[in-house]
Amino acid sequence: MKFWISGYSRKNYPSAALYDSKRSAALWTADLENPSYLCFRGPYLFALGEFDNYSTLSSFRREGNTFLPVDTLRLEGGALCHITTDPAMTFLAGSCWGTGHFFTVALRPDGTFGSLLFSQVLDDGTGRKSRMHFSKILGDYLYGVNIELDAIFCFRQEQGQLTPVSILRLPEGCGPRHFYADEKRQLFYCVTEYSSELLVIDSSQPKQLRLVSRHPLLDPGFSGESTGSTLAVSRDGSDLYAANRGEDTIAHFRLSPEGRPTLAGRYSCHGKCPRHIALLDQDRILGIANQNSDEVILLQRGGDGTLGTAPATRIPFALPSFVAEEPQE
Repeated sequence: MKFWISGYSRKNYPSAALYDSKRSAALWTADLENPSYLCFRGPYLFALGEFDNYSTLSSFRREGNTFLPVDTLRLEGGALCHITTDPAMTFLAGSCWGTGHFFTVALRPDGTFGSLLFSQVLDDGTGRKSRMHFSKILGDYLYGVNIELDAIFCFRQEQGQLTPVSILRLPEGCGPRHFYADEKRQLFYCVTEYSSELLVIDSSQPKQLRLVSRHPLLDPGFSGESTGSTLAVSRDGSDLYAANRGEDTIAHFRLSPEGRPTLAGRYSCHGKCPRHIALLDQDRILGIANQNSDEVILLQRGGDGTLGTAPATRIPFALPSFVAEEPQE
């Protein structure tokens, strides 16, 4: 099983690396500046660069276990924190937490960057600061999550050209951060940062997204500070895992056939500040990027969805912020 780790790193340490679970050393490493998130499409790897006053994109092409640099691009917008591409790799979408910019950039078949198609600081008319954090491309629609405006923006997209469709306004102060799109059930499962909740959203009508239910992520007895970060859902749609930074736990929910979540357990993340999680190795492993303890943890996952009580593997990595399985070729 091959998997990726990236993060903010420190001097003289790699900031992005490809690993094989059968080997102790990384297969490939790179020293990029602040690649807090990666995305993949075909033979191409795309990495963002997160900076206060601007953003960068870098693309690489696979050659065996090596990735050759293809192109770089500098863009307006501070603290770029998430990128994604459409299935046909015609464009890339980016979300900037620092300045609220939301943008799309054309992609060429050779992995180079084309023209800027859309760039805007999204606003809901309330005068609050805009902070974009995540986006998802689903067919003809592109959804953008604004953590500070408590909103999900929906656009109709045509090869990266965007037209506004709707805005779902979520409970004030919840801070939506990441969501998982269950296309079969037509539901979004959204983790909030500020209120540490799991929100269930009816996505059957893009013009009229609707909040269905809210579920706390934290133990009722926890009294410290904690924020939700991200989530992972099993391939069969039966289990959902959400990470809490502060409580430093992974909340486990069972999903009913209709998609209703029920809390099933809570597990230690075996570190500090689980910034990102992902299911790996055909859902047999949960990877946890513990940013403040400089380590990625791999936990065994049982057939019933339960997680191991002790790490199967510990991988030292400076300030990790991302973990994901290497896509199959």
